[in-house]
Amino acid sequence: MSAAFESAGAVKAVERASVAMHRILKGSINAGASDIHLRANKPPMVRLEGELRRLDHPDLDPRLVDHIRATLAEYAELPRQRLARRQCDFACEVPGIGRFRVHAYQQNKSHALVLRFIPTPIPDFATLRIPPVVKRLTALQRGLILVTGATGNGKSTTIASLLERVNQEQARHVVTIESPIEYLFEERLATFSMREIGRDVDDTHAGLLGALREDPDWIFVGEIRELPEFELALSAAEAGHVVVSSLHAQDSVRAIQRMIHFFPEGQRDGVRQRLADSLAAIISQRLVARRGAVDRVLVTELLMRSPTVQDCIRDPNRLRGLSKALDAGASEYGTHSFDHQLYQLVRDGVVDVDVARAAASNPNDLVRAFKMGKRR
Repeated sequence: MSAAFESAGAVKAVERASVAMHRILKGSINAGASDIHLRANKPPMVRLEGELRRLDHPDLDPRLVDHIRATLAEYAELPRQRLARRQCDFACEVPGIGRFRVHAYQQNKSHALVLRFIPTPIPDFATLRIPPVVKRLTALQRGLILVTGATGNGKSTTIASLLERVNQEQARHVVTIESPIEYLFEERLATFSMREIGRDVDDTHAGLLGALREDPDWIFVGEIRELPEFELALSAAEAGHVVVSSLHAQDSVRAIQRMIHFFPEGQRDGVRQRLADSLAAIISQRLVARRGAVDRVLVTELLMRSPTVQDCIRDPNRLRGLSKALDAGASEYGTHSFDHQLYQLVRDGVVDVDVARAAASNPNDLVRAFKMGKRR
């Protein structure tokens, strides 16, 4: 009899934990949270418009955090050995709420989770405020495309929007290599082979090697971190594939410098030439506070391949002047620098001057441009 009561009590405890999990997740997403932080003996925290905030919620019982962790892993069909590690990444669909990228980790001898909400359907260029000229990239036959910026500035969503546009317009084979797979695509004209590191392939390098044998048109690599990965990605672009990836770099100049510095000093002149020939575009992103509102607006710097851009990449003495070259190519190639777009947003009343100055690549030049504009 007592065993039966204990069993019934355990079932009710699981039901209560499930209700609590859905309430926290659904409430957070409805409030507009991009990330949800769950730690034992702490209240839930969410990131709203870039700011981390505590929810008005009691401290989370360690057993509740454990239940949420186990339930999410079950939704993801995650092998027990992966969940048993001190930390792991996976993505899952929570019924009735949506899709999440999950980082499960251990801290202070207890379990913790950070969930990133993955919006569905995939937002289009207009919704994200991606410059319309980026649409041209879907017609590429070869080349390297990078989306750069700090964590939480929407790089993955921009790439997903680009791939979805390819999906709608081109009969292409798209191979993705991610850790974990975030956005899921409903195949239209394109076909997708989606490979998750740790589940479908051992690592990024092995995934890239395999992708080259899978008759790809487009290859998406979640993030390039090391020289062997970048060497393969660049070689794939040179060999006639379109390679898309993300990179933690503030703007085009820093992205190019980082790629060059992947290589030993004696190889860098050759790499500059290879990049000049293969780099099709860099989309750099920053989210800044919108004037008079609680949401944020996307600010971009856009590099598109042009003779002037190629010359700046080849010549290290000209690289620092790349932002001016981007602004000069605005009418013909659709390129622009961060500061040029920030100036326009301030002029149009979308962003405050102080916010623009804080986000600018060259704050003094931006302030000078404001003063010259007022004099006119």
